[in-house]
Amino acid sequence: MKPLGLLLAAGFCLLIPSTSKAQTTGRVECARNDGYVYLYSSMATMEVRTTLQCGEIVQISSRSDACFSVRTSKGEVGYIPSTNIVVLKDQPGPNHPQAGATPPARERMSYDERPPAPLAPVNAAPGFALLNNTQVRVRLLKALSSASAHPGDAVEFEVLEDVLVDGVTVIAKGSKATGKVVEAEAKKRFGHDGKVSFNVNSVRLADNESAPVRCFYESLGSSHSSSNSVVPLASGKDATIPEGTEFTARVDGDVRLKREAFLAAKDAPAPPTPTATTH
Repeated sequence: MKPLGLLLAAGFCLLIPSTSKAQTTGRVECARNDGYVYLYSSMATMEVRTTLQCGEIVQISSRSDACFSVRTSKGEVGYIPSTNIVVLKDQPGPNHPQAGATPPARERMSYDERPPAPLAPVNAAPGFALLNNTQVRVRLLKALSSASAHPGDAVEFEVLEDVLVDGVTVIAKGSKATGKVVEAEAKKRFGHDGKVSFNVNSVRLADNESAPVRCFYESLGSSHSSSNSVVPLASGKDATIPEGTEFTARVDGDVRLKREAFLAAKDAPAPPTPTATTH
């Protein structure tokens, strides 16, 4: 609770007429151990409107020996005990209240003004870019089998359709995409089928750079038996992915591009076709 002096100040503010109507300014002063000062909406009821920070500049509307009627930089009107105001009537410049400095580090209280809500991040427009999740249709150039593949083996693909950005071809049909075998396990006895899986990792762009893509595929062998019994010496089936199998990869994150590089690649003359020579 505030000292008993505040209650006495309330009485003085009610009983003693204001001694000045001049529109001067004042600086909020805090007690040694306080980090704020109450702004009262009524000194009779001691109803607290909000808190003011130490050093905040306010406009003094009227004053008495015990309290000041003030207006804050946010237009709030109320009363402050005179012990918490330093009059700045001799300060140069216009007498306008100013917002206080950054509040000192202390535990917040119910009368403190709520901090402003953080602004939502604004994502800058990507401009000329290959956007995340853009589809890239590809086909497998060489069959994969769990019998011969090994984790880490390179896998090659061919792009099936042009990919355009603002009408400009950034991934041309026939471009290469690459990936790697993730897991390869050959068939085993007791009917254990083989399995093979791979990732598509990147695709070649029309400007000869590459862009990251993502696609995962897994194939399992399938055993076919005329009965439900398991033959101990029988093996499962190897997993295979035939040549020409089609997949849909997706661009992995927005990729910013230079339009000029793709326009230059488009306008570049095709390499000359070699002619046969006769001897």
